[in-house]
Amino acid sequence: MILTLLLTLTMAMAKESNCKEIKSYKDFYFCSLQKHPEFEISKLKLDEAEAILDKSSQWQNPDLEITSISGENSGESIKSTELSLSIPISQVWIRGAQKDIGRAEKKIVEIEAQESLLGVRKSLIIDLYRFRQIEDELAIVNESIEGFEKVKNQFKGRRTYGPEQEITLNLVELASSDYDLKRNHLNIERAEITSRLKALWGPSFEIRKEFLPSLRKQWPDITSNVNISQSFEVRKILAAGEKANAEHALAVRESWPTLSAGPTIEKITEGGSQYDSKGFNLSVSVPIFSLNGGARSLAETRSRQASLQSDYALKKAQLEKDILFQKYRSSVESLLKSSTNNDVKRKHERIDSLFKQGLASGSIVIEAHRQIASYTESQHQHEITALESYLEIQTLSGENIEEILQ
Repeated sequence: MILTLLLTLTMAMAKESNCKEIKSYKDFYFCSLQKHPEFEISKLKLDEAEAILDKSSQWQNPDLEITSISGENSGESIKSTELSLSIPISQVWIRGAQKDIGRAEKKIVEIEAQESLLGVRKSLIIDLYRFRQIEDELAIVNESIEGFEKVKNQFKGRRTYGPEQEITLNLVELASSDYDLKRNHLNIERAEITSRLKALWGPSFEIRKEFLPSLRKQWPDITSNVNISQSFEVRKILAAGEKANAEHALAVRESWPTLSAGPTIEKITEGGSQYDSKGFNLSVSVPIFSLNGGARSLAETRSRQASLQSDYALKKAQLEKDILFQKYRSSVESLLKSSTNNDVKRKHERIDSLFKQGLASGSIVIEAHRQIASYTESQHQHEITALESYLEIQTLSGENIEEILQ
């Protein structure tokens, strides 16, 4: 049911967004999600889940037996034909447990499909946030490299250097090489995200600024009082427990005698005479050699395992929730106290201006650029930590992660 609602919502949002003219980060997200193969796979998983339930609900076909015997008696031809229809009556008390197993298997398939699609949804959101961060970091790195080049140009016209100038030049060259490596690493990371998006949108796709989320000024206020039993791990284990209980019930019922019954018709031809008779057949298995004890013991063991696993999963989810809340709140508090991108940009421009006026030494410029780059990276790490923590908290509680798009 949850997966069906999610697929319907995604299709509706993508249709509403008009994927040919994307104007916002939210539009781009839903349109990208609809293009992802996991989206179509999830719809097929729903069909698979329904097929599993249908299969478990099927009635067993009756058995039709025909016996024909012919011979002679005192020169007269004798022929006997018997037709028996046996309907397995024991499936009446077995079918209920089989349907319970089918329901549990259907639930497991649906949960796994939800989990797989959720992984795609979370990865897509994180990719878009990280892409914007990379663009900001690349801008700072490129500006820093340009600033270092300006410092190096000051020394080109000089024939000799003093000790301090020589040290400054060496520091500039090292810093410039370091930032070249940073730029290369960022370009590789940017290309990886771009390739994942091109796999959805085509090789000619180019991401635009309006496709990306901006640095959040406010973060969702979430409560620590969440229902952790909605986590995928817990739900799958609980569903596995339901299946194990149903299998145990089936094993018990299969230990009962197998019973089949139905009508029997016999036609006898003797010479010129013909006799028809009708009757009733009954077949009962005699449980002498086996009471299905092995299957019952196996099913009971699996049921106990599922119970222990569910208890452990709940405790584990509770601990994970507490840690995630600490990480989320700490990261959000740090982000709200930090400077905005515009503040960082103004400081960057001010440093370059002071250097051009000869009011700042090269070593100070190097350190200032290093601090700005380090600060931006730290801010971005806190943002990704807050984002990932939020998405995991929503996952544990079974809430909608798309609220982060608001």
